[in-house]
Amino acid sequence: MNDFDKHIKDEAAKEQTEIPDCVKSKIEETLNTLPEKSENIKHIRILPRIAAVAACIVFVTLFLLPNVSVTYANALEQIPVIGSIVRVITVRNYFYSDGNHEMDIKVPGIEATNSDAADYINKSVNEMTAALVKQFYKDLELSGNNGYGSIKVDYEVMKNTERWFTLKLTVTETAASSNSYFVFYHIDKKHGKIVRLGDLFKTDRYSEILASEIRKQMKEQMTSDKSIRYWLGDSIIGEDFVSVNSDRNYYWNNDGDLVIVFDKYEVGPGSMGAPEFTIGKNLLKSILKPEYKDIII
Repeated sequence: MNDFDKHIKDEAAKEQTEIPDCVKSKIEETLNTLPEKSENIKHIRILPRIAAVAACIVFVTLFLLPNVSVTYANALEQIPVIGSIVRVITVRNYFYSDGNHEMDIKVPGIEATNSDAADYINKSVNEMTAALVKQFYKDLELSGNNGYGSIKVDYEVMKNTERWFTLKLTVTETAASSNSYFVFYHIDKKHGKIVRLGDLFKTDRYSEILASEIRKQMKEQMTSDKSIRYWLGDSIIGEDFVSVNSDRNYYWNNDGDLVIVFDKYEVGPGSMGAPEFTIGKNLLKSILKPEYKDIII
């Protein structure tokens, strides 16, 4: 057993997950309201009771076991790995559904030998998803049987080569309206470190250089397609929302171009989704740090 797997099982064994009273009551209500049948018809009506009890068993299995069972943690070792260099598995899946409220949060874990970068990502992901689960249950307690809401967290390994690793988390929240946002994590395998956007460049001027290119692309898109709209010099919004700071989401595409990612509603109306803008190699060559120029070749 490697250190990563041992860590996951240890965490599952010691973690105590408190299920809200409203969730507990749903199980108890289901069991308490099961009708008692007389002996002479019990053999005919037994299937609905079995189905109801089975539903509660499924609830416990899906909702609770990922959080409290060491055996379940052992089973997670059998999940197929994603990628070829760094190993990524789903270490936990928080799930809840009652018809009005839904939660489906997949928590990835990265296994990499003696990697502080991987440890940092695992800690960050665990803290973020734990906070989302806590908030979901808090909102559930407040709303009870009223209202609707859902949250979903999924992940994707976007790049996993000898040189680079990128993990993307997508968070989708729905209440009165829907919203999506992303969290990207990058590991420079050659130097064994986390790389934010600002770490790629040798000059602080990169921020305005990239922002200027993105504004140019936005204007070109709006000129060629009248259905496209960004908040550039908008008389109502009154601000230029294009900001490219050190923590801006990004990834490298298969052609070695840099792609800058904005969340939904960040630079345009919801109809624009989550816009992405590709920054070509020619613009990057003069501002990239030498150690990253091999990525764009």
